[in-house]
Amino acid sequence: MPIATEPGFVPSAAASIQERLWSADAEGWALFSEPHNVPLFEAVLTAARVTVGTRVLDVGCGTGRTLELAIERGATAVGVDISAAMLAIAATRMPDADLRRADLQHLPFGSGEFGVVVAVNAFQFAEDPRAAIADAARVLALGGRLAIGMFAEPERAQSTAIHLAMASVTPPERESEHEPYALSAPGNLEDALATAGLRVDSVGEVECVWAYDNSADAVRGLIGSAGGVRAVEGAGTDRVGAVIEEALVPFTDSAGRIRMRNTFRWIVGVKS
Repeated sequence: MPIATEPGFVPSAAASIQERLWSADAEGWALFSEPHNVPLFEAVLTAARVTVGTRVLDVGCGTGRTLELAIERGATAVGVDISAAMLAIAATRMPDADLRRADLQHLPFGSGEFGVVVAVNAFQFAEDPRAAIADAARVLALGGRLAIGMFAEPERAQSTAIHLAMASVTPPERESEHEPYALSAPGNLEDALATAGLRVDSVGEVECVWAYDNSADAVRGLIGSAGGVRAVEGAGTDRVGAVIEEALVPFTDSAGRIRMRNTFRWIVGVKS
């Protein structure tokens, strides 16, 4: 199924920035970063009660691993992302999935179309994260569930050391382009769901271990993130690679293998 774009679609300035950042090395992200977060994807799908017959929308679906897992559970999968490069990889994984290029704040669906909406590490990159959450609530049917997964507080993620290293070589005026912890403070998601008219149903946490066989794999996966691409645009690949390798030292064993333990949280809101 071809990737669809609404006629006349023009992304916002913020969405255009995210498309550039997340499209630079979508393959590297899919190979060396996305797989580490599968425990979070599974936890979000379980909390959302995705099962046989569920019609699920993944907002910010990226290269599609969460949707693949939903399909394995018997769900009908629909995905939205701003990055055409990431959607192209998702399409190769799921040729029959309904994939669309769109802005997270302006979903190309009618109200009440989905029983479940999931979003993993997505809403914090919208121009207005609360507006994006409100639009996700809009497309939910009554009784539908919105499940959000994202980083817990930065001090509970060892990968924060890498984010800080990349930020250290990023021009200060570009810091707002990539804020992975923008919604991570305690109470933020609960308040955003309530503002969107959703009742908080459940919350939880899951640990994801970012494991790399060597520093080369780690550097490619981390540079393929939006924060990595932003840093490379400002300082160049060699410089960013060097600061990442230095930051990885505390998490590297004698055989050169890298392990970083990161806590993520998830929350589910119900539309009533």
